Amino acid sequence: MGQESSSPVDEATPPQTLQSRTLEGLAGYIRDGRAKRVVVMTGAGISTSAGIPDFRSPTTGLYANLARLNLPYAEAVFDISYFRQNPRPFYTLAHELYPGKYRPTITHCFIRLLNDKGLLLKLFTQNIDCLEREAGVPDDKIVEAHGSFARQSCIECKTLYPDDLIRKHIEEMAIPFCQRKSSKVVITWGGALMLWRTSIMVVMSICCFL
Repeated sequence: MGQESSSPVDEATPPQTLQSRTLEGLAGYIRDGRAKRVVVMTGAGISTSAGIPDFRSPTTGLYANLARLNLPYAEAVFDISYFRQNPRPFYTLAHELYPGKYRPTITHCFIRLLNDKGLLLKLFTQNIDCLEREAGVPDDKIVEAHGSFARQSCIECKTLYPDDLIRKHIEEMAIPFCQRKSSKVVITWGGALMLWRTSIMVVMSICCFL
């Protein structure tokens, strides 16, 4: 999965499900009651209008901004092995992205509306900013590929770390330690990808994709 080749859609070929390959065509499909179980998949693009930079834009992306931290490579900020050696870059990033600094966009609110209408089956997201939750999307509808700031635990003993304390440490750009083992605490993402894959397999077994 994910290794299949793709090619642009020939616009001369009429769509098989939607009236047109446009936002209006999709909206009409939902409005007419033909979409009963909507699955949403999102990435950094839905949060850029909230002021959160994406990762790979050459001069404004998060990776470009992290260059000042002298990382061995940009993705090291999310590498658990590197984190064990030097957690400061991760907490520098956390200080910039921590929930409360940004507000949900119209896209996040649309996903909330889908849920309010009883249409949202599941939201799969690569984002860790929690803007879906701030918009009111229920926790049980969200699957996060890389974890999120909604939960944090010790990387050694998995003991949960209090929300108020992690917020205090991140606001002060301090590194928190486990209250039980004095080991470093990281905003968890471990196991999230397995949940992501399992959930997608379940969804694919019961849904038709447009």
